[in-house]
Amino acid sequence: MELRHLRYFVAVAEELHFGRAAARLNVAQPALSQQIKQLEREIGALLLARTKRRVALTEPGRLFLVEARRTLARAAFAVEVARGAEAGDVGRLRIGYVDAALWSPLPEVIRAFRERFPRVALTMLERLPAEQPADLRRGNIDLAIGPPPPAAAPVEVTPFTEETGMVALPAVHPPAGREAIAIGDLADAPWLLVPARVPSRLRDLTLRAAAAAGFTPRVAQEARELDTLIALVSAGLGVTLVPASAARFPRPGVVFRPLAGKALSFRLVALHQRGLVPPAVRSFLDVLREVGRGGA
Repeated sequence: MELRHLRYFVAVAEELHFGRAAARLNVAQPALSQQIKQLEREIGALLLARTKRRVALTEPGRLFLVEARRTLARAAFAVEVARGAEAGDVGRLRIGYVDAALWSPLPEVIRAFRERFPRVALTMLERLPAEQPADLRRGNIDLAIGPPPPAAAPVEVTPFTEETGMVALPAVHPPAGREAIAIGDLADAPWLLVPARVPSRLRDLTLRAAAAAGFTPRVAQEARELDTLIALVSAGLGVTLVPASAARFPRPGVVFRPLAGKALSFRLVALHQRGLVPPAVRSFLDVLREVGRGGA
């Protein structure tokens, strides 16, 4: 049994006339009659009672019509889903992101993507940078947003954002009134850092910048999340380096100041597996590029 047999039967059942059904289907009437007979033989039931003057549905035919219509509708829906998936309009998208990405334009990208592709099931999964390439390779996520991976990582990289580093410090801290702060001026300050056991580009950049200025940060508190670090700054417990985008979300008691001297660069990229790009990933990257250009 093929879908065309169901279409032919539905047309005859609705028209109750082989000539009109054949014209509707754009097939020859004898061929249509043969297809219906073939369908009845395969099913083992008479679906249509035929006389020279009329065509009527039998009881098996009446019940079969309900299911035939349902099957044709499901088949049409399956085609629509497949076409939508190929276009990136439907399906699923699992994004592994680093905490710092939530301070970037990523929320705007997600909002624009959801508005444009509401039928794509979007799942956001927090992942450490070191976990992202492996999760992509295993198929646990479809896309990652994080810092640039090691050169040897077997992933495709799409640039997303690049911004400078700033220092977040309590508003009562003496250097807070300056236009820019040299990191060396914070050598005696208590520092708030991501724990050493957690792979963190933010921590690495802080330690390298401090070493270049001739000191080792005195760590007062540790926290894994950027939001928690800034909350600790608000509590007056210390200072920390943050991406410049963090300044877009003011917090009482915290000031953000650019670093004097050589700028620190924070980059975020989108990662996906090399080779075939799933349509939903392709659609998300299109939105990401548009938002990055201010097009959303």
